[in-house]
Amino acid sequence: METKEKCPRCGQSAMQWRIGLTKAGSTRYRCGLCKRDYTPNPKKWMYSEEERKVALRLITDGMTGRAVGRTLKMSKANAYRWATEVAKKGTMKCG
Repeated sequence: METKEKCPRCGQSAMQWRIGLTKAGSTRYRCGLCKRDYTPNPKKWMYSEEERKVALRLITDGMTGRAVGRTLKMSKANAYRWATEVAKKGTMKCG
């Protein structure tokens, strides 16, 4: 299926094919001329500041990163990373 998207590499709008979605839900395209894959309008995949505050509060209350991940339906790595970032800054702003 051809689209009206324009390839960022070669600038052509002919032979641009939809090839799927990113994890965030943006449409991916492939240029049929230069074979480049691209996302013309990428969406950000971010957690809200409120979700971060809740995760940090749960960690400071003694919950493990794995438990925080399960509770908030997110990766445990996010909770660990946010806690590490806050610890490096030296201030805990949980709310």
